[in-house]
Amino acid sequence: MEFEHVVQVNDLKDSSIPDLTRKQLWDGLVLRAEAPHHFVIGLEEYELDWQDDKNLKRSLELPGIVVDDLVTFNEDQSVHYEIVPTASVPGGSLTMTIEEPEPRSLFVRFRYCARYLNDIGGEFPYDLFVQQAYIAADIDTIRIIRNRFAKH
Repeated sequence: MEFEHVVQVNDLKDSSIPDLTRKQLWDGLVLRAEAPHHFVIGLEEYELDWQDDKNLKRSLELPGIVVDDLVTFNEDQSVHYEIVPTASVPGGSLTMTIEEPEPRSLFVRFRYCARYLNDIGGEFPYDLFVQQAYIAADIDTIRIIRNRFAKH
C-alpha cells in the first residue's frame, strides 16, 4: 500500500495558533526519530543502536513485535524511515518532507509504503483503516511538536 498526505503546520490566516519556524519543525521531526516514546502509541521500549550526522539505527519494541529501522536525515528537508524486513515484519517506509510554498507557510508531506506479510498485491480491506490511523498519528506528531517548540 502506498499513499501520501499533507499536514498543515502554520496557518498564516489564523493568528491564534502559534507559528513554528522551519528550524523548530525540523528539530521536532528529528526528535520524533530520536525520542519515539513521545510519538509512538504502544511503544514499550526502544534502543538507539547507533547514530551519526545523517543516520540513526533503532529498535522499537511494540506489543508482540520488535521493529528495527534505519532513519536517514536530509537536514532541514526530510526524514526517511526504512523498516528492516524480518520474518515477522515485512518492511516498509515513511518519508516526511518539509514543504514551504511561501515564507512561513509550512507543511509536512508524509509518504508511506506499507508492506504486508504474504502480500499478493492489490488493496486490502483494511488499507483505509491503516491510512486513517497513519493520518491521525501524523496530525498528532505536528501537535506534539507544536506543544514542545512553539512560543505561546
